[in-house]
Amino acid sequence: ITLSSELFSDWGVFYQKLPTATAAGTPPDVGIMHSWAIKQFADQGILQDADTLFFSGGVLPKDDFNPGLIEAITVDGKTQAVPFDNHGWLNWVNTKVIKDAGLDPNNLPKNGEEFIPWAKKIVVDDAGKHPDEDGFNPDRVKVWATHSSWQRFTMVSTIWQFGGGLFTDDGKTSLVNDPKTIAAVQYWTDLIFKHHVAPPAVPGIASPPDLFKSNSIALMWDGTWSLNFFKDNPDAQAVVQPSYINSLAPDGKQAVRFDSHMLVVPNGVADPNLAAGKDLVKWLSDNGETWATSGQVPARLSVQKSPKVQEIPSGKAAAAQFLEIGRPGQSHKAINEIVTAYEAGFSAALAGTTPPDQAMNEAHTAVQAILDRG
Repeated sequence: ITLSSELFSDWGVFYQKLPTATAAGTPPDVGIMHSWAIKQFADQGILQDADTLFFSGGVLPKDDFNPGLIEAITVDGKTQAVPFDNHGWLNWVNTKVIKDAGLDPNNLPKNGEEFIPWAKKIVVDDAGKHPDEDGFNPDRVKVWATHSSWQRFTMVSTIWQFGGGLFTDDGKTSLVNDPKTIAAVQYWTDLIFKHHVAPPAVPGIASPPDLFKSNSIALMWDGTWSLNFFKDNPDAQAVVQPSYINSLAPDGKQAVRFDSHMLVVPNGVADPNLAAGKDLVKWLSDNGETWATSGQVPARLSVQKSPKVQEIPSGKAAAAQFLEIGRPGQSHKAINEIVTAYEAGFSAALAGTTPPDQAMNEAHTAVQAILDRG
C-alpha cells in the first residue's frame, strides 16, 4: 500500500472539508474523527458503515472493543466506524505534594464530602496557611488540591458522577438544568470560591501541567495524552502515580468521560482504493501497541492486555478505568452547537461571573432549542 496523507492543524478544518470532498466525489480513502462526531456525519450520509466493511465478514472482531463505545457509534442498528484508541481523563496523582501534607497518596478521598477536608490539608498560601485557618489568602495560593482543567471532560465526568446529564439518549430533551447537573456544577464552584481548593477558570491561571511541574497541585485530572508531558519532565514523572479519577459525588458514584479516535471510510470510496483502505484500517487496529506509547489506550481489548501496554502505568490504569467506569461523550447531529451552549454555562459558573443555577438554566434554554429542531 502506498500512503499519501493530509494533515490539518485544526479538527474543525477536517470536519468542514470531509463533507465537501465526499459530495465532490473525491473523499479520502480513510479518515480519522472523534467518536462524538460520528452521528453528525452518519446523519449526512457520509460514512460507509463498519459492520458491512469489517465486522460482519470477520475482518475485525467487534466484541474486542469497549461495548459502550460500540453502542455510542451505532446509528440505526449499524456501527459506523472502527475505534482506534480510547482517550480521556485520568487522575495524575502527585505523590510528593500529598506526602508533604502528611497524607497517603494510596488512600484518596472516596467521595465529594471526604474530598473537601482532605483538599484543605493540601492547599496552602504563600504564608503556609490552609483555607480553614485565619489569615488565609485565597489570592496567594502556593499549592492547589486540584484544577477544573478542560471542562469538556472534568465537568461532564463530575455531572455523571452526580447522576446528572447533558441530554437524553434519544436526543430530545436537555438535562443541562437537571437538579443533579446543577449540583455538580455548584460543587465545583464551591471548590473554587467557597473552599478555595481549586483555582478559578479565568485567564492567567497556571495550567495543570505547569502546576504539576512545580509541585503545586495534588490531583491533576487531565488527558491520557499527558504521558508525553511526563516523558519530557523527569522530575514530575518521578512523583506521579496514574490512577482512576476520584469521585466527587456525595455517594461516591464513579464515572469518567472518554472518547475515541475513529477510523472511517467515506461513501464514494470504491475498489481498488476501498480494499487498500480496509487493509490499512485492519493493520492499524491490529497494531495498536505502538500508539500506546503516545499515552492513548489501544481500542482493542486484547491489545490493551498485551505486556507492552500493561508496562505503561498510565496506559494500564486508563484501560482498566475506561472499561470499568468509562462513558463515551454523547453524540448528536448538532453536537458542536450543543457543546458550545453548555460549555458557555460551565465557563460562566467556574469563572464566577454567573451563579451555577442561572448559568445552567440559560444553557438549558439554548440546548433545548437546538434539540427541538429535530
